[in-house]
Amino acid sequence: MDSDSLNSNNKKGAAMRLRLSDKWQDFRERMRHKHRLVVLDTDTLQEKFSMELTGLNLFTYVGISVIVLIILTSLLIAFTPLRNLVPGYIKPELKEEVIRNAQTIDSLEVIIDQHEQHIAIIQDVLNGKEFRTEKDTTTHKVAEEEVVYRHTRADSLLRQEIEQQRKAAKEKQKKKRK
Repeated sequence: MDSDSLNSNNKKGAAMRLRLSDKWQDFRERMRHKHRLVVLDTDTLQEKFSMELTGLNLFTYVGISVIVLIILTSLLIAFTPLRNLVPGYIKPELKEEVIRNAQTIDSLEVIIDQHEQHIAIIQDVLNGKEFRTEKDTTTHKVAEEEVVYRHTRADSLLRQEIEQQRKAAKEKQKKKRK
């Protein structure tokens, strides 16, 4: 690059900086310019309220108002039943109830399957078909002799910890009842 092109680039950059600083100065002056906000009664034209504002004051008041509104809305949602309307929020009691219902449904499905198998066998016997003895894997019981229990130190510690937690929970329930 020759010195003329560098010189012209420097001049353009300087001119642009001047324009930006002039714009910034204009903006600052407009923000500091005072305006008067007046509320009048339309019937009597009597002044009810007046306030002197600058652009900067107005920006500050609006910003603070928005922040306060957001905080109040958040508190309202967090500490009232409105939080139940927030998607993804589930009450702990409701969650436990859903788990209990799912377990109940699973056990009922197993019982229904067993009853359907029992009815099918009875129908086969009544119709004179051969009696089929299918082993039901869902109700297979293991004899106690087949199970070998080996207690380890970790098992004992875990059992003690669980027992302590249960005792503490029972004591809390007793205190709540009183």
